[in-house]
Amino acid sequence: MSSTENISNSALTSYELTRRNDLATRKPYIASKLAKVSEMEARGEISPIIRLEKSYLCNFQCTHCSAEYYMDRHLNKIHHIQDDRRKIDLEAVKKLSEEADELGLARFVITGGEPLVMKDFDEVVAAIDPEKHYIITDTNGWFLDDKRAKHLKEIGVEKVQLSLDSMNEEEHDNFRNKKGSYKRVMRAIDASINAGLNLLLSTVLIKGRVKTAEFKEMCEFATNKGVGLYVSYAKPTGSCTEHPEFVIEKEDADILRELEKQYNVFSHMTPSYGSYKGCITVKGIITVTSTGEITPCPYIDMSIGNIFQTPLQEILNRGMRNPWLGPHRPDCLIGEDEKFIKKHTEITSRYTTLPVPWGEGFSDSDSLTD
Repeated sequence: MSSTENISNSALTSYELTRRNDLATRKPYIASKLAKVSEMEARGEISPIIRLEKSYLCNFQCTHCSAEYYMDRHLNKIHHIQDDRRKIDLEAVKKLSEEADELGLARFVITGGEPLVMKDFDEVVAAIDPEKHYIITDTNGWFLDDKRAKHLKEIGVEKVQLSLDSMNEEEHDNFRNKKGSYKRVMRAIDASINAGLNLLLSTVLIKGRVKTAEFKEMCEFATNKGVGLYVSYAKPTGSCTEHPEFVIEKEDADILRELEKQYNVFSHMTPSYGSYKGCITVKGIITVTSTGEITPCPYIDMSIGNIFQTPLQEILNRGMRNPWLGPHRPDCLIGEDEKFIKKHTEITSRYTTLPVPWGEGFSDSDSLTD
């Protein structure tokens, strides 16, 4: 380990401690729930992050979007149908927040789509309740200037996850299909830091990118900024279904794990807070779609239940009983398990609206193992 690495890790640790102490002072209830996550896991309980996809409206149309098949523009353009399924409203968000709080869950991510185009974004934050839950928002950064960043902090958002696809301006803009988006992200990085928001950069790892000088430059950039770089593997879902050449191989994942030893970079497979969940389906994360369906991962388009029909606790129990989702596994189910990927593709290809309902994909009898 180099002296530079020692200094970097020490500084990050100090920064993390400062953040936690600040949260404990401002929001002791949330801090106490977060502190109990490891205790819950030691008892065999789970504490997943809840990703809330209330809306899929977006000002971008990205090449690798995992939510493309959920968007009205996709349904109208490809299938010429109107999605008339029941949609989540603010009352449903409040109820979900209450159920999550009763289970000791503490983290919500408002995602989409692009959350900052939502007209009711502030109301959604209030419905989740920033005094009970640690609230994060994803964003492409287009609308995130100093004024908006300060406003997010004021209404109770604690953390921003900004998407950055490349340190090369042209490459980033091409992936996002939006000229000028790179400059907006760079502005949003400074705005978030200036507003006192916790900041996380996120990027999609496509096949071979981990070996490039550009990716190493991004790792260095994040580490020098003192922020984390979250790496999401390109998976054969959403827009990437049309780009199988994007999907990573095991070698890519192995190289990334080595880079984690040197830079402040991590993926959903990285151990955190002393816990190694392996694949985080249900155990570490769930996604609630705009129609109330809960999927066990942002990239798995099969539901384990609907919040309008089944209590959150029962849905989580159902997911943990499932032989694909519950047991510990060292690989990414939808990113690395070829058998599951094949089954997932076969099943989801038969549906025009996603996710596939509980019982038609995942089920207690688990037709996937047939």
